[in-house]
Amino acid sequence: MDKDSKKSFSIKDFLQMGFDEFNGRLTYSFQDQHSSLSSAQTVAWRKEYDDLQMVLWGMEGRVLFEYNIPGLPRVIDVVLLTAGKIFVIEYKAYSTSYDDNDIRQVEGYALRLKFFHSHSNDNWIIPILVATDAPDVEFIASPSDEDMVFGSIKCNSKNLRIAIDRVNKMLPSTSDKEWEARWEKGIFKASPTIIDAARNVWKSNNVLGFTLGESSEETRLAAEDYIVNTVVKETHERRGKSICFVTGVPGAGKTLVGLNISVRLQDVGASLLSGNGPLVEVLSAALKKDLAKNKKRLVRPKDEISVDSIIRGAYGYKKEIFEKRLDYTPKEGTVKLKAGAELSEQHVLIFDEAQRAWNKEKLISPGQTGRKYWQEDAFPFSEPGLLLWDMNQRDWGVFVCLVGGGQEINTGESGICEWLRSIKKDPEFSDWKIYMSDQMTGSEYDSKSGDGETLESYKAYFESQGLLTVDSSLHLIACQRSNRTEKVSEFVQALLDCEPQKARDLYASFRDKYRIYLTRDVDVAKDKLRERRAELSPRAYRDGVDDEEIRIGMLMSSQAARLRPLGFSVIKVSQFLKKIPKWFLDSDEYVNSSNFLELAMNEFFVQGLELDLDAVVWDADFRYNPKTHGWDYYVFNGKYWSAVNRDDSTHIIKRFYMMNAYRVLLTRARAGMVIVVPKGSDLDTNGKPIDDTRDPKYYDCTYEYLAS
Repeated sequence: MDKDSKKSFSIKDFLQMGFDEFNGRLTYSFQDQHSSLSSAQTVAWRKEYDDLQMVLWGMEGRVLFEYNIPGLPRVIDVVLLTAGKIFVIEYKAYSTSYDDNDIRQVEGYALRLKFFHSHSNDNWIIPILVATDAPDVEFIASPSDEDMVFGSIKCNSKNLRIAIDRVNKMLPSTSDKEWEARWEKGIFKASPTIIDAARNVWKSNNVLGFTLGESSEETRLAAEDYIVNTVVKETHERRGKSICFVTGVPGAGKTLVGLNISVRLQDVGASLLSGNGPLVEVLSAALKKDLAKNKKRLVRPKDEISVDSIIRGAYGYKKEIFEKRLDYTPKEGTVKLKAGAELSEQHVLIFDEAQRAWNKEKLISPGQTGRKYWQEDAFPFSEPGLLLWDMNQRDWGVFVCLVGGGQEINTGESGICEWLRSIKKDPEFSDWKIYMSDQMTGSEYDSKSGDGETLESYKAYFESQGLLTVDSSLHLIACQRSNRTEKVSEFVQALLDCEPQKARDLYASFRDKYRIYLTRDVDVAKDKLRERRAELSPRAYRDGVDDEEIRIGMLMSSQAARLRPLGFSVIKVSQFLKKIPKWFLDSDEYVNSSNFLELAMNEFFVQGLELDLDAVVWDADFRYNPKTHGWDYYVFNGKYWSAVNRDDSTHIIKRFYMMNAYRVLLTRARAGMVIVVPKGSDLDTNGKPIDDTRDPKYYDCTYEYLAS
């Protein structure tokens, strides 16, 4: 039995089922996707079971629990399919009031089903908030003929059946068992209505300068036109498959290219996918915030929901693959398309920061996409392999990979070569064509694949097979009027490669446009950021942006464990993910705003995003060694710094990620930056550091190297 079928019942079967069986089935399904089950969840299921045993008596249809909206990371407590209608029920067990946030939540679920579920477009959807112990409220009927989405209804345990009966009397009823079966197999599919809304939202948005305002319009348009008019057109005409790599320096506009392609190709199901949670949160929030500022038209929930068709998290997309299409046989390691699976109509997918896609070991680790039965060595796919396998099931498709060289920053990120390895190793991919620029070379792109092959060896292989097309338009450059040129990235590369003379020469070539300051005092750095912010005009250095504010902020490494005495602590993504839009978007008076200069974000929050000016606070995790003319790497264990210096694969990979973390931090600013290397601890009367974990010698050599 499919794992998700354990959460779906005919009403007749549900009414004949005892709670122990019901709880066991939901628990089995839940634990297959999560590490633990809280007692609160079991209590909530008990309340839902008891209520619905009475509410559903005498009804026909189907009831689904813990329903995952296809392609989106959202779970509905209860979906009731009856009389040709879809009741979306959000349960708040033992709640005594109706919370506005809960109402917005259930309305959002209903709208997402209406506009993104392949078998919900032609049926009425009724969102219901059940606060089980809340008082009775007046039933207000507010159907919308335009969208076929009912206004939200507030119920308690006692009057839920009354509300359902009233809706059924108001709206036409049908009985279609085949539709109910099809509905369960429904997949992510943007409706024509939401596609139009997405295009209108994007057309009128004013957030381009927020993350991508210094990219060259000429090279962006050249890349977009080549992908749309050449790669996609040719692939569609031959009914084949292609993968296309877009490269460029930080700030060149790779993400903007992806967003524009997503909007331009909505008719063929295009979406920008990203495994970078902060990026998705910030861009989505920026679009919605800009929409709210638009005084020319009313802000409608549909407009906000439409953002999900432009950009969404890769997690939800992978989850849909496992739940709807991938039939995996444990232990044997074989995969096939599920019998009767509905194939996705998304023929163009854009994957942001493709170099950060998971390798197989990371993909099968607990907590990635929530399937324990495939968390075994026999599973055949890395994340690139899984995504390409899914695309390969369609009659045609294009995968666009946006690539930042040297940007892998976390354990398990596979690099670009894993995409090419996945195509080369599988005979089913033998007709895939590969498109890339002539600039996709160099060590920053050349992480070895699991087979030990290099980027150059893969290029040679695909060229020999007549499958490789090289076109210069697939590499983006920064706008020539931008403060930041490609030489800034070259400077950072030279700095990290410990080539001080080359770094000095490069800095001399752009210092008039892009100033870098070095200090040992955090307060001096903050003052310099505020001073430079007052001096800069967006009109003077950003291409095409007239009225955006100058954004400043503090940055630090995720391994910078001893900056706490200076006021900065390492923040985990899981703790701050929903707040990161406020850091990037809120104005100065908010203490969580980047402009307040109180919270420092690390590489996991800022990769793919940018500030105008920033200060990078350098800790003892990454130290220059004048004896070796190289870098020493350390992690803090709570008591002392431990060297990451072994020659085994674990430490080699760890060092690779730690250097890339500083590469990311040093390339986030559009107009200039401050580097802060603290002095370390004060000394006691004997000349010894009061705090051994911040010994000045941990910092002095790095400062002297940067100052040289």
